[in-house]
Amino acid sequence: MPVRKLRKVEDMDVPHWRVPGDPDLMRAMVELWKIGRHTSTRSYPPGVHKHTSIEDMQRTQERWSERSGTS
Repeated sequence: MPVRKLRKVEDMDVPHWRVPGDPDLMRAMVELWKIGRHTSTRSYPPGVHKHTSIEDMQRTQERWSERSGTS
């Protein structure tokens, strides 16, 4: 999504509301659900995690990333 610089509020686009039955509505919902799934997944187990060194912490975080499938 491109970034645009606006000088005043009136230059902003009016939000596009979709009516029920509009084919773009389902596409927009699917994209929103994808964003929600991606941003809501936790990439680390809950709790307090103590490490003996920075390297130990990095190895642990790499294991968590491998398990969750994120980078």
